[in-house]
Amino acid sequence: MLIRSFLICVVFITNAVAQTSVNKGDREGHDMTPPIAEDAIPPAPILSVAEALASMQVQKGFVLENVASEPLVQSPVAITFDGNGRIWVAEMITFMPDLDGNNEEVPEGNIVILDDTDGDGKIDKRTVFLSDVILPRSISLVKGGILYADINKLYFAEVLENDTLGIREVVDETYAQGGSVEHKPNAMMYSLDNWYYNAKSDKKYKTLPLTAEVPSNAEEVYRNQYWKMVRAVTDRRGQWGLSMDDYGRLFHNGNSSPAQGEFLLPGSLMKNPGFQRSVKANNIGSTRVYPARINPGVNRAYLPSTLVSEGENKGKLKNFTAASGNTVYRGEQFPKQFYGVSFTPEPAGNLITVRDIIEEKGKLSGREIYPKSEIVASTDERFRPVNLYTAPDGSLYIVDMYHGVIQHKEFLTTYLREQSEARELDKHNSSMGRIYRLRWADNALSKKPSLLHQGPSSWIAHIDASNGWFRDIARQLIVQNEQYGFTEELIKIATKSNDHRGRINALWALEGLQALTGDIILAALKDPHSKVVTAAIELSTRLPSREHSKIAKQLLNLAPKDYETALHIALVAGEIEHPDALLALKTVIETYEHEPWIREAAISGLTGKEKTFKGLINGHASSEFLAMLDSVGEVKVEKTNILNLSGNAQQSYNRGKQLFETSAACFGCHGKNGEGIDGMGPQLVNSEWVEKSPERLVKVLLHGLMGPITVSGKQYNLPMVMPGLARNLDDQQLADVATYIRNNWGNQSSVIEAGFVKQMRENTQSRQMPFTEKDFQ
Repeated sequence: MLIRSFLICVVFITNAVAQTSVNKGDREGHDMTPPIAEDAIPPAPILSVAEALASMQVQKGFVLENVASEPLVQSPVAITFDGNGRIWVAEMITFMPDLDGNNEEVPEGNIVILDDTDGDGKIDKRTVFLSDVILPRSISLVKGGILYADINKLYFAEVLENDTLGIREVVDETYAQGGSVEHKPNAMMYSLDNWYYNAKSDKKYKTLPLTAEVPSNAEEVYRNQYWKMVRAVTDRRGQWGLSMDDYGRLFHNGNSSPAQGEFLLPGSLMKNPGFQRSVKANNIGSTRVYPARINPGVNRAYLPSTLVSEGENKGKLKNFTAASGNTVYRGEQFPKQFYGVSFTPEPAGNLITVRDIIEEKGKLSGREIYPKSEIVASTDERFRPVNLYTAPDGSLYIVDMYHGVIQHKEFLTTYLREQSEARELDKHNSSMGRIYRLRWADNALSKKPSLLHQGPSSWIAHIDASNGWFRDIARQLIVQNEQYGFTEELIKIATKSNDHRGRINALWALEGLQALTGDIILAALKDPHSKVVTAAIELSTRLPSREHSKIAKQLLNLAPKDYETALHIALVAGEIEHPDALLALKTVIETYEHEPWIREAAISGLTGKEKTFKGLINGHASSEFLAMLDSVGEVKVEKTNILNLSGNAQQSYNRGKQLFETSAACFGCHGKNGEGIDGMGPQLVNSEWVEKSPERLVKVLLHGLMGPITVSGKQYNLPMVMPGLARNLDDQQLADVATYIRNNWGNQSSVIEAGFVKQMRENTQSRQMPFTEKDFQ
């Protein structure tokens, strides 16, 4: 149950042979003839650690080493390091123990602590902290204990002396509720802004002192003796795994999109209730992969678009299909050119890729560092890297589930079942697991940390450390243990550290302690590094209004400086209570209006001041921008058309909503709000594919759709293929889904009847492949 992004859920399409089958991934009428002859496929035996290391192809200069293996670690899916460098591991022991997934949801998953007690760089001690978790999927540190999630809920587990369990309580009943097991939240990553963010979710969480005021945009969901937890809405993002760069920008993936980065901080365009926009993520490099072995054991390998069809690479996976927990490397052990690059594992292709992250005006992009090869690639079919982390020693840690089958039963095809049985990939899948370390051969590893043993004085010393892991853990310890203060020390680092990353980290630590002042922000606004300046602009909104006058004057001075500065001023100007702030925004619009994100940023930050600003900017801005200002809070789009439907149609709509969010799994690619997910699926809102031709829509629902396609003037050429649902849903269910998407999110179209779906099913029963756009031209 590993979240579709690291499952071998290739293309998320679901096709099937015309034969009778019990496999849920099969689709009616599809030919699943194996593309590779059985005698041409190499075996996939269980390898020892030494044999597994020998199977790895690693780029020159790097060394791959084993840190832990079975029985010390079993079926690991996520880890976190505590302040003493110990590894806390979520072990998904019961995931797909066989090809039918029998007894998956029994409470036998583990949370374990792995420790290197003799300092030789290898784990030698395993402590089972919890042994009764149902499919654990995320684990994070928090004051007093840990946060972890099972298949449905988020929990707090108190850690007492000698690593014994104290209280264990539910923090959020709804954390991972609903949907299929491949579409559930995960990560709970503590970010630069002191919130916990998740993949596959639009919720964020934050711990606050028990007496602290709850932010206006959040709600309290839990409290204990240490802190209270608040929850708020953020942008929906990602599938499995989450990471950030030094500036708090989030990076994630879709199963066919190895890395996606957000140019703006999370929630930047969600400030104005009358003008909600999501921050669309940018793809970091292409979707191509270059495996070391052939890959017939992926769920849709029989599709022509999945494997290379000829030449020396015949049978190898073409594109990402199971991208997992990528990370932005922020350690100091690799050469400097690797700092800040993106690493992504592909368990279906048994490899790890690496891409440069390129920052351009208003967007991020990327390129492969090793063209037509990967930084790590294995000939071992059981090598399943599912998560990556910058480690305290400065290296990159690789979580290898070492599991023969990573496709969940909900999407397993007869083809993959036969592939798995032929090489016994369904055997021994609950007792294996490895954690590796990728390091640069010529550089030493940092010593194991001891921040918890050394105490609070050591935390402040690491706020501006060169390793991003140390900066993150130091900030979290300081913020979540606010009783120790450190305000004066943090101010000194924020103004005098030689490392701009440390200055930014100290500023956000002060924000977490609610200790920012106008003088601190004013000093940061004059910093020589642009990233410190933009951080200070964002943080200026945390100041009380009595401090705004001096900040507004400086924003006015900075407004014409450059695009990046102007963009961040646009995001906050409306929140600064002084006339100079709107004058600064006026300068931004006059100078940069037509640059990326400027209009949206300005309106997002203008809540309640749109008319005032229009009077100020009239004659100095485009008619398009003035119209956008007029539209805030005025255009009332009927999000749902259900009240205009008949009684029977309303029932169909409600059934379709349930299917959309559960067994049909539509929201996994198109999002719950129908706006689409970059790298995964196009929008359903205002889409001609949804609203115009009922016949075309039903045909696509029955048999699927392959790109490229054009939706609302935008071309999508995704390697993923939309699944056909002919076998999984009956005529009434398909009619319900169609009725729901045609009458939600502002769509207002006719209902679809079951009889119409039946007719389309009969008319297309000989269809062998998903439709293409050309089929309807």
